[in-house]
Order: sequence, then structure tokens, then C-alpha cells
Amino acid sequence: MIPKQIQSRLNAMPLFWKVFIFIVALLVFVVGLAEFILEPLAENALDGIYGGFQPWHEVVIWAVSILIPALACGYILSKILSDKLGKMAKASKALARGNLEARLPENGNARDAFDVLAHSFNEMADAIKTQQQNDRRLLADISHELRSPLTRMTVATDLLNLKHKDEESVEISLRLEKEIRQMNECISLLMGQARDKLLYSGIKNAMDLGKVLVELADDFSFQGEMQRIRIKAAISDGLVVYGNALLLERMFGNILSNAIFYSPSGNVIELEAKREGDNIHVSIRDFGPGVPDDQLEEIFRAFYRVDSSRARTSGGVGLGLALAREAAILFGGNIVARNAHPGLCVTATLPVYFDDEE
Repeated sequence: MIPKQIQSRLNAMPLFWKVFIFIVALLVFVVGLAEFILEPLAENALDGIYGGFQPWHEVVIWAVSILIPALACGYILSKILSDKLGKMAKASKALARGNLEARLPENGNARDAFDVLAHSFNEMADAIKTQQQNDRRLLADISHELRSPLTRMTVATDLLNLKHKDEESVEISLRLEKEIRQMNECISLLMGQARDKLLYSGIKNAMDLGKVLVELADDFSFQGEMQRIRIKAAISDGLVVYGNALLLERMFGNILSNAIFYSPSGNVIELEAKREGDNIHVSIRDFGPGVPDDQLEEIFRAFYRVDSSRARTSGGVGLGLALAREAAILFGGNIVARNAHPGLCVTATLPVYFDDEE
């Protein structure tokens, strides 16, 4: 083990000097190995014929002394660079998908270009996280302030219905009720988004995801009875994740609600959950019109509406899938969508919970 003091000094050195010291040390090692170990062994092993090869042994030793350090140095240098770039690419990809906790490790070395880049990346990620928190707080405050006037508007439409019974007044009243209902739904989802953050930062336990999905499948099968839509579930055993049950229900409930909304009457929704390696994959497929390929990523953006046959004509505010992906990211996973021809398949990937005591 390298002492911490020496290790910290090595980390503080620029990459050039690290490589230089490694090359010099490797050269000394190889030359010493050839001169004091390999050459005596060769003399003993080739006793009698060694003299014929002796003029070349210096050339061989120096060739080996140059080639081996060069190969080792090239490999190690490329490994260091590829590892650093790989970590940066992984963190950038995670940040782009909405994981605002993605960060790069820092050594505090201002003379190391990679460390300076890592520090700049982390500062950018902190700024984005702060900005999103401020935006979310503003949305929650606005949503809260809108609740009171919307409640008064609801009461006003009820009074309008009582006082005016003519056809025109009833039509206007019904239109107002519909718009108020949609606004209330939007506000509830926005406030739910803030609550989801609190849920994840609160109590977290090892959860049986299979049990949560079975209960959701039963609930949404009942909900889809009016449209003769049933849910066909294939859920494996031993699907355990770490988090909050209510947040899991909200996440997969949003995806199932979206699937039911777009499923043709008398059709089926396929729900599959299985473990692959260290991840659990949950796929929910409907048999609706699908989504244009160039908009498969956009449907996870808040308030986005698809300009196709899948576009909403009533109900919904375009927040369900956006909130579902945000919840998945909170769990350390992600959600993607693909066209299943026919229909849309939304797949959530969550990390498996491992018990440290096992």
C-alpha cells in the first residue's frame, strides 16, 4: 500500500511528470533485469554456444529496454486517458438524461488539465441543479397560488348552473368545468412532482417491485374494464429495489395510465418485468398508434404534445411520462421508449437492491 502522503503528492503531479517518472523507473527495472538476471541465466543455459551470440547481447538488451517500456508506457497512458474520457462521457450522458447528481471525481490538482475539466464539469452540474431546483420551487409556488382562484371558479360555475338553466348557459358552464378540471389536473401533477422529490429524500427501504406491479396491474385492469382493455402481466420473482413504494406506484401508474389512454378499445396492454444482471427491466407496451421515431425522446419532456394520431384530443397535460422518467432517475435508473409496430413500448430500468449483509 502507498502511504497517503505520497499518494496525495502523486495525485497532485501533472500527468506529464507521472508518465516521465514511470518511463524512467521502467527503464531502470528492465536494464537491471537484463544485466543482472537474464544475462547470467543465458550464459548458464547456453554454455558452449553463448560465445557466438555474445556480440549481439548488448543490442538485444537495449532493444528490449526500449521496446518494453515503450509498449508499457503506451498501454498505460492510453488506459489512463480512455478511463478519464470514459468517466466524463458517462457523467455527461447521465446529466443529459436528467441525473443532476452526476459528478466527476476531483483531486484538487490545478496543474492537471483533466482535473480542471472535472472541476468545471462539476460546477456546471451544480449550476444546472440549482437552476432546476429554483424552477421547481417557482412552479410549486405558482401552482399553490393558483389553487385558491380555481376553487372559487369551480364554485362560481356551480352557482351558474343553479341560476341559469338555458341551453347556452349550460354549454358555457360545461366548457368552463372542463377547462378548470384540466387546470386542476396540471396543478396536481406539478405539486406532485415536488412531493416526489420529498418522497425519495424521505424513508427508503428494500421494496418488492413485483408486488407493487401486480397490485398496479389489478388496479388498472379494473380501470380499463369500461374500454374492454385488459393488462397481461408477466412478472418474475425476486425483483427487489431500494426506494419508496408510493413513488414506485406513481411512476409505473403514470406509464400505465398513458398506455390505457392510447390503447384501442378491446385491446391488451403487455406488462413484463424481469431481472438482467444488476438491473431490473419493466416494459409496458400498448397497441395504439405509436409515436414518430424522431419524437421518442421528446415525449419525456414536460408538456410535450405529439403532432400525430397519438396527440391528445382530451384530458391529460403531457406530464405523466416526464414525471415517470424523473422518478426513475431518482432511483438511479432511466426510462426509454420505442415503437413496437404496432404500439409503443416504454421500458424502465432500475438497479437491483443488494443486501450488504448477504
